[in-house]
Amino acid sequence: MFENLGIKLKTARMDNHLSRNQVAELVGISASMVGLYENGTRLPSLHVLVKLAAHYKVSVDYLLDLNTATTNALSLDGLNPKQIKSLKMVYECFRNENYI
Repeated sequence: MFENLGIKLKTARMDNHLSRNQVAELVGISASMVGLYENGTRLPSLHVLVKLAAHYKVSVDYLLDLNTATTNALSLDGLNPKQIKSLKMVYECFRNENYI
């Protein structure tokens, strides 16, 4: 469960274009602690893990490799209300068995 946590934390941080110092400030820990989490030396507390997931816009399940095979989530970040409504309509069309 924790084997890939450090790699996922580092990848998520880099994908969000954040430095260790920036993450440390956002979460309320030291930059060296961020490094220890990323290299697998230390495990974050649940409180810190939830904060990291929120800032990286990923789920805790993803970070811990739980149910990743069955999770199909789309991010709506950056979409306007009209685009979100359109996506919901498309989703409902595919969910409606009578449509197919």
